[in-house]
Amino acid sequence: MIIKTLLVQNSAIIGNKQATFDNVLLMLEKYTTEKPDFIIFPEVWSIGWYCQNFPKEAETFENSATIDFLKEIALSFNSNVIGGSLIIKKDDNQYTNTCPILSKAGKLITTYDKMHLFSHKGSEENKYVKTGNELTILNYKGTKIGLSICYDIRFPELFREYSRQGVELFVNMAAWSNKKLEHWQIMHRSRAIENQCYMITVDQTGKIIEDEYNLGYSMIINPWGDIEASLQSEEACLLYEFDTEKTKQLRENFPLLADRRDINAKLFNYKEICIDE
Repeated sequence: MIIKTLLVQNSAIIGNKQATFDNVLLMLEKYTTEKPDFIIFPEVWSIGWYCQNFPKEAETFENSATIDFLKEIALSFNSNVIGGSLIIKKDDNQYTNTCPILSKAGKLITTYDKMHLFSHKGSEENKYVKTGNELTILNYKGTKIGLSICYDIRFPELFREYSRQGVELFVNMAAWSNKKLEHWQIMHRSRAIENQCYMITVDQTGKIIEDEYNLGYSMIINPWGDIEASLQSEEACLLYEFDTEKTKQLRENFPLLADRRDINAKLFNYKEICIDE
C-alpha cells in the first residue's frame, strides 16, 4: 500500500502559540491540494522545548488551542494528523507529554503519552511530566503504525515490542538537540534495520534558548536502514510517498524476526564468572 506523508519541521516561537500556528499555516500553504494520508508534527511543536514553561503552556483535552488547530488542519487537508505532542494537564493535576491523533474528520481518536523522559544536560522533563505506560498502535488500512516521542528512541525494547505486535512503520516525533546528529541518524536507522520497519522521524528546528538549538533533519528511513529522504536544518515540509509492500517483501525474503528470542528470566539462565587474575 502506498502511504503519502507530509512532515512538518517547524521552529516553535516560544511563548506565542498563535504566532507558531500562523507560521505553520504558511509552511503548509503550497500543499493544500496534496491530501496526504498523514500530516505529522514534531514534539511540543506549538510551544518549543523549554521544560520550565511546560506547566504554564499546558492544555486540557477540553480546552486546547493546539488540538483545535490540528482539527482544522485535518479538515482542511482531508488528512489524518499525528499531532507531534503537547503538554496535557490531567484531572489529577499531573502533566503528560502527549501525542494527539486526529482523523480526517477532525475527531480526536487516540493519544500516546511519552514513556521515557529526558532529564539530563539541563533539561528537567521528569520534574514536570509523568511517564506514559501504554504503547499506541494505529491500524491504517491494514498497516500497523507504532508511535514514539523523542527520547524513546534510545530504548530499543519499546520498538521490539511494537514489532512483536506486527508494526510495520515507526513514527518518532522529537525536539532533538543539534549537538547529537550522529546519534539521531544512527539510532533511527538501527531501529528500522533491527525490526525491518519503515521509520519516520519528525524533528523541530530552530533556537530553543541561548545557545541551544533543535536539530531538524527529519527523515524517511526504509526497512534496510537507508535514508530515502531527509530535510536539513531549515524550516520546511517533506512530502513523501512510500510503499509498505517493501516491508512485507523484506520480512518474507529475510525472516529475521522469526529468529528472535525473548531474553528474560523465564527463558534463560544466567551465570556470572569472577576472574581474579
